[in-house]
Amino acid sequence: MTIEQSQYFLQLRALAASHPEVAVLWLYGSQAKGNASKHSDWDLAVAFDPIKAESVLDTRIRAELLAMNWQRALGLPEGKLSVVDINLAPIPLAFGIINANKLIFSRDEGRRMQEESRIMSQMELDYLAQSQ
Repeated sequence: MTIEQSQYFLQLRALAASHPEVAVLWLYGSQAKGNASKHSDWDLAVAFDPIKAESVLDTRIRAELLAMNWQRALGLPEGKLSVVDINLAPIPLAFGIINANKLIFSRDEGRRMQEESRIMSQMELDYLAQSQ
């Protein structure tokens, strides 16, 4: 991890801590794998608390709004930070996120374990269904 990546990592942890609706924050993609270039973006996944916002629309857009706010706070160019809601992500993507094993922040370890168990169980069920 470069010094610049370490600084972003610390800033992301601080941003997550300052947003009470962020229960868990994971890093995935090239930054998590360690093969990022200077042109790579930052791929993040969030478990929000509460899981559902006040409206369906708010639930759908809050990850995008968080990405825009954090991108500005970090001084990143447009399109260099993406955030997905782990509860809305397709199971193969969610599995890839937790399999990357790059936890940035956890306000609630019980919630982190719940999400990771849910995703692993669903992935196993999907695998069993496809293999029959």
